[in-house]
Amino acid sequence: MESKNISPPANDHLRRLLDPSYPPRREDVLWVLDFIKQKVADGAPEWSGLDRPQLLEHFACFADMSLILLHRQVPYGPETACFRTMLRQLIPEHQNL
Repeated sequence: MESKNISPPANDHLRRLLDPSYPPRREDVLWVLDFIKQKVADGAPEWSGLDRPQLLEHFACFADMSLILLHRQVPYGPETACFRTMLRQLIPEHQNL
């Protein structure tokens, strides 16, 4: 079943990133950071409904991933787990991926 809010190419990116056996590539993480940035700019309800501690937790994860990429490193381990958890919580459509 295809999500109504996310295009098929976006589904492909998200499906890969949510798969624990898939090692995230730099390009995938950059794509998802941009995707999240756009969702926030659009006032997506999954972000606007967060309480302050949740929002700060997700911001910290977003910032960590950004810094990892800025230093030209590939995310792994705890960073990847944090990132995937954030995606699962913030992209309710992932159930249809």
